Amino acid sequence: MAIHRILLEDLAPQIGVRIVIGGDEAHHAARVKRSEVGDPINLLNGRGLHASAVIRDIRKSRQGTWELEVEVTSITIEERAGPRIEVLAAAAKGDRLEEMIDGLSQVGADAYRPLLTRRTVVDPREGKMNRLRRVAAESLKQCGRGWLLEIEDAITFAEAIKPTPGTLVLAADASGASLPASAVATADRVVLLVGPEGGFSDEEFAQLKAAGVTLFRFAPHVLRVETAAVVGAAMIRTLPSPR
Repeated sequence: MAIHRILLEDLAPQIGVRIVIGGDEAHHAARVKRSEVGDPINLLNGRGLHASAVIRDIRKSRQGTWELEVEVTSITIEERAGPRIEVLAAAAKGDRLEEMIDGLSQVGADAYRPLLTRRTVVDPREGKMNRLRRVAAESLKQCGRGWLLEIEDAITFAEAIKPTPGTLVLAADASGASLPASAVATADRVVLLVGPEGGFSDEEFAQLKAAGVTLFRFAPHVLRVETAAVVGAAMIRTLPSPR
């Protein structure tokens, strides 16, 4: 049986300390996962901390809500993987955007920002962005990564291609070359640009070339936005990183 994971972003525990968990996390563990006293549980704070714990009590609070009392048994810190991978991709329509966030979280991307291009048709508002942050949190618990995928505000195409020291900017396009094993060998930060369904405009292609941004393809066929973003991030993550 898989060990249940709980995200507590203000978590800073010590071994042997007991923590009382309430709210939706406690309700989900008690009523949905059917956790029992003595069961192991993992606590995460989204900033690299993993705490193994044991459930010592499951009870109702005075307000009638569920509470878990857990005892921390061990703590480990997960270092960030390098290089930092930021995916700047046009927002896909409907549920596909949430599926993309879940996928980016699973493959180890560090951050996502909606990319605003000439052909962009979806500009996520505050409510949608908050929903994406919840999706990232749920994905962290599901896949067990230590660092929460950062969901940041939208960025314009012009801002995205501005040169930054230590940053390698790549763009996904079917016309590009295959990604070489040495692509990120010296980069501390990699920014992957993924255009909208209609692709980058001719003017944007010219701007990419002028900025020295290399085009890469991540499959033998044309990919949807959400597929290109996830596959591209996964391929970059598996390449040899800076020493």
